[in-house]
Amino acid sequence: MKNLLELRKNIKKKKPHFLRQNAGKLSKLKLAWRQPKGMHSKMRKKLRSYKKHPSPSYSSPRKVRGLTPEGFIPIIINNSSELKDQKAIIISGKVGLRKKIDITKKALQLKIKILNLKNPEDFIKEIESKLKSKKEEEKKKIEKRKKSKEEAAKKTEPKTKEETPEEKEKREKEEKRKILEQK
Repeated sequence: MKNLLELRKNIKKKKPHFLRQNAGKLSKLKLAWRQPKGMHSKMRKKLRSYKKHPSPSYSSPRKVRGLTPEGFIPIIINNSSELKDQKAIIISGKVGLRKKIDITKKALQLKIKILNLKNPEDFIKEIESKLKSKKEEEKKKIEKRKKSKEEAAKKTEPKTKEETPEEKEKREKEEKRKILEQK
């Protein structure tokens, strides 16, 4: 198996990138491979100085096709209940952070390799610290909202002192005087 993996690695090093005919010349053509079909096409005729065609000689050995570079069969996991008798797994991208933490913890207990995480322990520490800081920020926001609501309630409370008719007349006279002074 190791020999086949090494052989595949060497084959992939030598394999060219197969481009569509005239993909480098015309910007509207995508780079994805398409079989050349023109009657006079030099690429279809496989002339020496033209681009290479994909052929079976570039493929990897059948026994190691679809395996990871370490030789594991990649198995995509969506929840922690799927972690049964596996050697290596890939955590699905659709899984949320909390579920991802649960899966990584369980995989570390069962000594299962996680292929799409470089260092699972550091990942767990990082995410847990982020979640704690997020909770603290939310608590601060809630406290701030409560304080602002209390202050708004204090401002909107009516004054308990009522004006007497004499005071009301004085206030109105002062307002009229100010208006006249402005003109």
